[in-house]
This record gives sequence, structure tokens and C-alpha cells, in this order.
Amino acid sequence: MASVIAEYQRFLEVLAVRPIDNDIRRMANLIYFNLPHLAQVGTARRARSSRLVPIAINQLVETSPELPEFNNINVDGHNIGRLHQLSVGPFRGFTNQEIFDLSNPITLVYGANGTGKSSFCEALETALLGSISEAQVKRIDHNTYCRNARLGQYVQPVISTVDGNYPPVNLEPNEEKYRFCFIEKNRLDDFARIASRTPSDQRQLIATLFGIDQFSDFVRGFNPSLDESLNLTGQYAQELSTRRQSLASAEKIIQEFPQRLLKIIINEGQIAERVQPESSYEAVNLWLVGSKDQQGRLPYVQSLLDAPSPTVYDLTAEQLTSAFNQVFAINSTLQGINTELTRRAGEVSYKKLYESVLQLSSLNPHNCPACGTNLQSVAKNPYEAATTGLEQLGELAGLQHQAKEQSEALNESMRNLHQLMVNTINAAALVCPQLLAENTLPVLPPTSTGQWLQVWVNDNNSSWNVLLNLCTHIEKSDSESREALAQRQQLAEERTRLDGYRIEIERAKLIRQTAESELAEARATVANFDESNRELIELVASEENVVEFHNRVKRSYDGFLQEIQSYLRNLPSQLLQGLGQRARDLYNSFNRDDLPVDLLQSLWLPIAENGKIELEFQEQSGVRYDALTLLSEGHIKCLGLAILLAKNIEEGCPLVVFDDVVNAIDDDHRNGIWRTFFEDGLLDEKQVILTSHAEEFLHRIQQELGAARASDISLYKFLPHQGEHHLRVDTNPPSKNYVLKAQQAFVNDDKREALYYSRAAIESLTDRLWTWMGRRGDGRIELKLSGPRSQWELNNKCNKIRSSLRRSQISSNAITSLLGALDALLGVAGGSIEWGYLNSGTHDSQRDGEFDRAAVETITQAVSALDQALTELKNG
Repeated sequence: MASVIAEYQRFLEVLAVRPIDNDIRRMANLIYFNLPHLAQVGTARRARSSRLVPIAINQLVETSPELPEFNNINVDGHNIGRLHQLSVGPFRGFTNQEIFDLSNPITLVYGANGTGKSSFCEALETALLGSISEAQVKRIDHNTYCRNARLGQYVQPVISTVDGNYPPVNLEPNEEKYRFCFIEKNRLDDFARIASRTPSDQRQLIATLFGIDQFSDFVRGFNPSLDESLNLTGQYAQELSTRRQSLASAEKIIQEFPQRLLKIIINEGQIAERVQPESSYEAVNLWLVGSKDQQGRLPYVQSLLDAPSPTVYDLTAEQLTSAFNQVFAINSTLQGINTELTRRAGEVSYKKLYESVLQLSSLNPHNCPACGTNLQSVAKNPYEAATTGLEQLGELAGLQHQAKEQSEALNESMRNLHQLMVNTINAAALVCPQLLAENTLPVLPPTSTGQWLQVWVNDNNSSWNVLLNLCTHIEKSDSESREALAQRQQLAEERTRLDGYRIEIERAKLIRQTAESELAEARATVANFDESNRELIELVASEENVVEFHNRVKRSYDGFLQEIQSYLRNLPSQLLQGLGQRARDLYNSFNRDDLPVDLLQSLWLPIAENGKIELEFQEQSGVRYDALTLLSEGHIKCLGLAILLAKNIEEGCPLVVFDDVVNAIDDDHRNGIWRTFFEDGLLDEKQVILTSHAEEFLHRIQQELGAARASDISLYKFLPHQGEHHLRVDTNPPSKNYVLKAQQAFVNDDKREALYYSRAAIESLTDRLWTWMGRRGDGRIELKLSGPRSQWELNNKCNKIRSSLRRSQISSNAITSLLGALDALLGVAGGSIEWGYLNSGTHDSQRDGEFDRAAVETITQAVSALDQALTELKNG
């Protein structure tokens, strides 16, 4: 949270010089005063805006537009001068108080994992910055994070500073001044990991490297707007606006009614013209549908069609006469046939006899049916005789068949005549009942049986003639009915046409009624609007101030959001401005052992949040590459370290803290990194604090820096615990520099120990000198060995290096000093016991004589001189 607050304070400083509205400044101040409360939530479910809106509504007006000032680093003389001392504990892993001397230019802190280095660095963070980045990343409360778990408490770490001869003063935490002093392993690791992520994740690349990713997340946690939580249009105003829309609609109805009425009248005239040309709509309406006093044409036609339809009996005297004559004609024919059959009655008996004989033929085909005599014995076969007789009587059979057909035809014609006479009497009962009653007719039997027709033809067909007379009246009635039915069809067609007119008229009536009803309703709406909406109008008037203020809040938030998002977008360019060339040089220095083809010609750092880091190699001029897609993870970490160190140098920071940085880099680059830190002179004016668990790396630094600078190093060693619950810190470990160890051993009159460390010092110093010579093109020397498995002798190596230096064209005081030191060293006889010890190595061995103190002193002084001269040589 502290980094968010610090970056927000810098945002306010930028905002203070911007020409913006005072309400935007008020909003910025309001958010600053409530920063922890708002930073807890983000955009999800509009949580940030839901928290901010009530605060803005209640406090925006009272909030001052004057933006606060921060980070006055010279107040009361604090934060001036060099770091002097760190007092820490209880704090994190520190159970007891520990005092660390930070006054030297270089402070090296060594410790295996888990021994307390991280607690030491976090104490530095707390004392310098007032916060701990790891606690912020893990979202742990600062006090909780700093508390010692065993004691349940902590004391704020304190760093004192010294300015000249003035007494030490306690440093005030100042994030602005010391923010770029810390270069942490975790940041380099995260920087390298982000390089392998998607482009959308890589937007956090620079933010992660400089430790402002939490501020970036905080800015992105603002919702795009507060509109959903503000009353920007007014609830009552919206309702009144809706009602006014209906009022406007009513006014439009009143305004457009004359034109609408004219269309209705034209439509009604067109209907009247179709029904009765040159008649008015009202007259047509009255004629068609009528009124209480006058029946309309349509109801009249409908009443005619509603009456029962006339009956057509379809009976005529001609039908009766034809049926009557047919009966008598068939009867006459039948009587003639029957007379002929009577006359030939005898033949009929023979016919029956012959048929009977033939019927017996199937039962007794071989014997006579009468006497049973075998047919072979009779004079004439009876069956043959019967067959011949039937053939001769064939005409008689035809007459009998005709008689049967005529008899059936007579019965059918009698039934037909009977039915016609029944129908005629029934129809006469309806058509001319009185005439039927005046003429008493015989009663017809229910069916055509017996001699029922006889009574109708008695008295010279008197009854029959009466029936024919009745049928004539029925024919007349049928004629009238047919005419009535034809007229009814015309009425049905007229009704269909008139009903269509009725529908058009009713539609026209409905259109007119609707228009008049809407007009009346619109007139009532206009007349009663203000009165019926008086309360709502008053509420709208009182709501105007709320809506105006909420719009003011909206404008202030929109302006603030635009400003802080613009600030975030510009942060990469601000942080990286002017770092390209220095970061390139540092990167090349870190990779000094790489091939020239892998060194950089140019480096372009992004000026926007999503920009790319691009590079150009020395032997590929003009070709740009995306650094994140081309470089290995180790080189990306070197690039991140170069950027952070370049920022520290450009900002003129008095201090740089390397928190386990070297352990984040692979072994191949460590030589270039430590030489950049301590040999290139870039950090000579800074105090350097370096922590590492790489013991050999720190050992090498102490050798390579030389005895003179090794005395400027404060060395602390964190030791593994032995079951206790507090950190074990060796605050005064012995120096690892061989020259200093040799000098101290000689002071202690430990000649063997002095030669032991002198041997190691000479090996290290001559290796460094040989390397220097090789870089200048004169690194070839010849060493003599006594056997195939023999080690070269140190004396021989020193001789060869001295000879090579004497031949060198380079001339300087440092070269002269080096030659003098080698002369003094080699001035001790090569066959002496001292050189015998130096040549044989540092392993233990029995000596026959004692080491000469004067020779040992000469050797240790020569080693010191050689170290001093080499330091001067490397410093130019």
C-alpha cells in the first residue's frame, strides 16, 4: 500500500502544475484521503465506484482544491549525508537488537539461505522507505509483517546518517529519495518471467521492474464511470418528461384533428358515392340502415329473406294423366296375352308334363319314369319325347314370359300412379283445401293393393277428373312459387352488396368516433396537466440541485480518471527517460565476456506502457529486434539489472542496495557484473550494500578489489542457527583478502601463515596482471616444468611476467611500480627456503630450517606493493 500512496503522491505533484478544473483537484484529494479504503476493491461488480460515490457526494464540496506538498527531504537537516549505522531488532527474524556499521563505501553481507539476509534488507527498506515491498505484494499489514513471531512485537529499524563532522542524526524514511536505491532479486526474476507471458501481460513489464505494479493495478481498479451510481437525469424529471411526452402527443392530436376530420369526411363522401351517387353520406346512411321512424333498405331485404321459402310441389295434370294412361295400356296388353294363353291351355298342360318328365331324368335316367321299363326295351324314349315336345311348345313359353313381365310392369305403374295421387291430394290440402273439401274423393289405401283404382274411374272417371282439376291449381301454385324463389335470389345478392356498404359505414363511424374520442381526451389532458402533475413538478424543481451536483461529481471523476490514466500511460517514459544509452553500456559491461557479436549497438526503451524493448547488435547495424523474444532468460535479467542500475545512476542516488541480485544472474555473467559494480568507477561516489549467499563470489570481490579498497569494506556474515530463536550475525568476520591476511600474519610474527597467504596473493595478483597483459595483446609467456606431471613454479611465473612487462611498450608509473614489486619479490633468492615454500604450494610440509623474518617481510611488502601497483594500473 505504501508504494501506491507514494506513487499517488507523485501523481498529485504532477497534477498540481496542470491547468485543470478545481473539482478535479478536489476529487484527487478526496481519493487520496480515502486511498486505503478505495484500494481494497476494484472494478468487479462496480465495487470501487460503489465506495467512492457516497464519499464524493458527502465530501466533494468541503474538500480543498489545494493539493498537498510531499517529500521535503531537507527538513531539519534529516536525510543529508552518508549512511552511518543501522539499528534493528526486534524485527522480523531479529529477536535481539543488532547494530550494523554502514559507514564504509561498501558493505558486503553473506549468509546461507534462511540465515536472515532478507530480514536485514527489509529493515533497510523500512528505515529508508517506510514500507516493505514484499509485504505489499503479499497484502500483509505492515505492522503484522514486521512483527517478530517469537516476541509478538517489533521496533522500527533506525538508520543514522553523518554529514561531515556533525554528529549522527536519525534518517527519516523518504520513499521519493530512496525509491531507486533498491535492486532486488525478485524484481529481476519477475521481469524475466513476464517476458515469457502474453503481450497483454507484458504491459506490466516496466511497472514490475520498478515496483509500481501495485499502483498500476490500483489505477486500473477505477470503474470507467460513476454514471450507474449517480442521479444524472433525475428520477422525477424522467417521469415528468415521460408525462410531458404524452402532453406533447395530446397537443399534436388537437393540432392535427382538422386535417384528420377532413380525411374522414372525404372518406364518408366516397362511401356515399359508391352506394347512391349524388347522395349525401347522412342520406345514404339513413336509406341503408334506417332509423326508429324509417326502416332501412338492408333491414327490409333481410326481413324478406328471413320469411319461409315457398314450396314447389312439382305436380302436373299431365304427369297424372300419363301415369293413368300407362296403367290402362299395360293392363290391356296383359289381358290380350292372358286370352291367348287361355286359348292354348291344353298346350300348357303338355308343357308342364314334359317339364316334369325331364326333371325325373336326373333321378332315373335309364328307366321309364311311368312304368320303370328299361329305356332300351321301350318303343319310344320318354325323355327324348319330352325334349322334342318342349321345343315345339317354345312360343307358348314366350307368351308366358311376356305375361309375367307385363304383370310386374302393371304393378309398378299402379304404385307410381298411387304415389302421384297421394302427393296430389296432400298438396291440394295445402294449396286449395277448400276446393278439396267441397269435392269428396275416394279414400286412397295406404299402399297400391287390390282394386283401389276402380272407384276413381266409376261414373265415367268422375273422381279422377276432380283430382285432375285439383292438380291444375297445384300447377298454378308451383308457378307462383318459382317466381318467388327467383326473386329471393336477387334479394340475397342485394343483401350481400348492402351488407358490404354497412361494414364500410360502420368502419367510417368507428374512425370518426375514435378521432373525436382522442380529441376529447387530448383536450382534457392539456387542460388538466399542470393541476394533475403539480406535486411532480414541485419534486422536479427540488431535484434539480441534486442532479446538477451529481453531474458535477461525474465531471470531476471523469476528469480525474483521464488525468490519472494519462499519468500511468506516461510513467514508462518518465521512468526510462534518458536511460537507453547508459543501460546499453551497463548491459555490455555485464556481458563483457561475451562475443562482440552479442554486444549491443543501440537500445530503445519503451515510451508507452505496451511499448517494446528493442535492441540492435554491434555487427547487425540497422536491424532491430524485440528484446523479449530474442534474449535468453539470463540476458533478460542482465537487461533488467542494467535498467535499474542506470536509473539509480541517473537519479544520482547516494546509495544502491543489491538484494541477492547476483544470485539471480547465471554464473557466466557474474564476472562482468561485479567488475561493473566495483572496477568501472560508476559506483565510486555511492555507498554500496550487497547481499548474497554466494560465498565464493564475495571472496573473489575482496581479492579483486585489492588490499587498499578491502579496508573500505564492512563485512557481515549471517550464520546458520544452532537451535536458538535469534539470528546469529558475525559483525566482524576476518577479511578474505590474501594481502591483508599476509600482512596481519606477519604482524603476528606468524611467518608460515604470512607465506601461506602470500602464496595465494601472488597467484591471484599475477593472474590478474597476466589477464591485463593479455587484453593488451602481450599475454604470451613460457613456463618451464620439471616433468610431465609437475606444477609450474610460482617463481618461474613471476620471472616470465616481469620479463614480458619489461618488453612492453606501455610506460606508466604503475608499470614501474609493478616491476619494482616483482624485482623485490624475486630479489629473494630463488633457492631459499621461503621460495621453496611459495613454489610448493600451501600444503603442509616439514622444513629443515626456519623461515628468515627479513625474507618473509620482503615478500609480504612486495606482495602489498604489487597489489597497490596493480590497483593503480587498473585505475588508469
